[in-house]
Amino acid sequence: MPASFRVRGPFKVPLDKKVKRKWIQTGCPDFWLTTAVTEKFAHECGCYVFAMRAGKGFRPIYVGRATKSFKQECFASHKISCHYGPALLNSGKGTPVLFLVVLQRTKGKVNKKAIAKVESFLIQNAMKKNPELSNIKGKKSEHWSIDGVIRSGKGKVSESAKSFKTALAL
Repeated sequence: MPASFRVRGPFKVPLDKKVKRKWIQTGCPDFWLTTAVTEKFAHECGCYVFAMRAGKGFRPIYVGRATKSFKQECFASHKISCHYGPALLNSGKGTPVLFLVVLQRTKGKVNKKAIAKVESFLIQNAMKKNPELSNIKGKKSEHWSIDGVIRSGKGKVSESAKSFKTALAL
């Protein structure tokens, strides 16, 4: 049976009120206590996307995977200092948010291979939106495209490409 994931969020990430500049407290304990939803997913596994919300859009900053639990991995000190912190300091306006891509477990097992594949997929797609994505691993861009279907430039899409996208649900 294929692994299945569900997206939850965006959840607003609370900032540390003790610090004058935009900063997140290590572990971000307030995040896991803010709503029943985040509390419910604290011990789940999957992938997550830290992003900045400004206006009506989102700019992905970092994509990660949590094979232990979201609570253990999303707000680790190195994530805050190396990825989230620089983005907060350079972002100007915007609200930090977190999307959780929750693995739907079967029999309590964590499908680490599926999580890794989803993380890679999310990194590739997040890079389209933000070429400055903070991730170090997995940023190797693909060097192929299918005109009018995937990774092609701007321009009119052929009828064949439209039909092909429909046939493969792309």
